This record gives sequence, C-alpha cells and structure tokens, in this order.
Amino acid sequence: MTANDALPFRIELAQDVASDALEGQNLTFTVMDGFQVDGKTLIAKGAKVTGVIAGEAGKKKFLGIGGSKMRFELLHVDAVDGKRLNVRAMAGRAKEGPTTRPFDTGKSKPKGLAAAQGTEYIAYIDGDQSVSVRK
Repeated sequence: MTANDALPFRIELAQDVASDALEGQNLTFTVMDGFQVDGKTLIAKGAKVTGVIAGEAGKKKFLGIGGSKMRFELLHVDAVDGKRLNVRAMAGRAKEGPTTRPFDTGKSKPKGLAAAQGTEYIAYIDGDQSVSVRK
C-alpha cells in the first residue's frame, strides 16, 4: 500500500514540554486514531511518533510583551510493518530546511510549559511511501 504525501492523521503529545527545553531535545507523540488507506491500517492507533524541538522563531520580548514561540519538527512514525515512515508537522513542505510548527499552548496551560501532555496536533506523511500490509 502507498501512503501518499501530505495525508493527515491525528497525534497527541506524550509528555509535557518545559518552556526552557533545549533545541534538539527528543519528543514523543502517539497516534490517536490510527491511519488507514482503502480500509487497510498503515499506522496503528497508539503508534509512536518521534519529533524534536527545533528552536524558537518570532520576535524577542520587548517590555514583557510578545516573545518567540518554541517550535518542533516531526521525524517519523512506526508503521504496522515495522518500517518508519517520514512525517512532517505541516501540510506543505518548507522551501529550505525542516518543516516546523509552533507548539499550541491553548488558552490555559500550566506555568513553565511550552505544551502540556495530551495536546493534539496533525501530522502529515512526508513524501509517497510504501507499507507492507497483511491481507
């Protein structure tokens, strides 16, 4: 089966991310619903998605207002055949460098966190990839 580029699936953050987390720190997400193509499961519910903190982007704080947002990059997800499929954090690809997105903080997040465990995101298949599925 082929997982086509940019197909979306829901994931959730598996741990809290501190607001002072360092660039390059590993992140773990889990697949919320599983991912199917033509009725065949390619990525199981609960599969591990690996990501990394990609740094910050945005304006620096001025007089306590504004500030940059911590960003993350998704790397891969474990498929049902044991392969790792490449994934990205946005529907479109970055022109240069990795495709990153800011952490969603929601309206109320605990102080000291960039994102709380259980925060939902959408992951996207990064390029056409094949998965061996049992009949």
